[in-house]
Amino acid sequence: MNNKSGWIDYWDGDVSVYTGVRHLEAHYRELFAGVAPLLPAAPFTLLDFGCGEALMAPDIVARGGRVFLYDAAGGRRPRLRQRYSYLDGIMVPDDLSVLDGLCDVVLLISVIQYIPRDDLPALLARLHRALKPGGKLVIGDILSPTNSVIGDVTALLRFAWREAFLREAVRGLLRTLNSNYHQRRKTLGLSSYTLDEIQALLEQAGFEASPLASNVGHAHHRRSVLARRRG
Repeated sequence: MNNKSGWIDYWDGDVSVYTGVRHLEAHYRELFAGVAPLLPAAPFTLLDFGCGEALMAPDIVARGGRVFLYDAAGGRRPRLRQRYSYLDGIMVPDDLSVLDGLCDVVLLISVIQYIPRDDLPALLARLHRALKPGGKLVIGDILSPTNSVIGDVTALLRFAWREAFLREAVRGLLRTLNSNYHQRRKTLGLSSYTLDEIQALLEQAGFEASPLASNVGHAHHRRSVLARRRG
């Protein structure tokens, strides 16, 4: 089993990296706080690629966005459609080709660490096609070669302390040590990049890229990049 199919198979199951409901909700509040300043004026079209639970989608709709949610784990899409069936502004496509040239913003947050390095250029090219000229690609939670599990745990505990779910976080971390996620991380690994590597790949894919001052999300030891599609 390769890295790509292994991680997709994992996310297609009934799994979660969150330590509990308070962690899940706090994560998406923090994520939206980082994304909101990067959103264009309404109306706009946004693709959240690798959207996960996508709890911030209604907040983006409230800002005037039409939101497309996409997850390569196909089993998640029916659940997302059911969750957001009451909102006309949220769609869950099976085929990204319907979005070619339609998107003002694409979010790619906490995704590329699960993509094999050799597959990332093709993904960036795919997202380049989805964007309008001048459209934004936000890549968040980039794992650096110097990052460690200890750094991830420390960042989570600090976040849990601030958001008042520390006890839940400690219990969740203990469960994670014996979880499938922990085993997959050891056997499949995660892809990591320096900022120079990411910027070079984006340039090759037709973007102009620059790092954001801080990561989109709670893990401030990781990095985020804002890229614009060249015309």
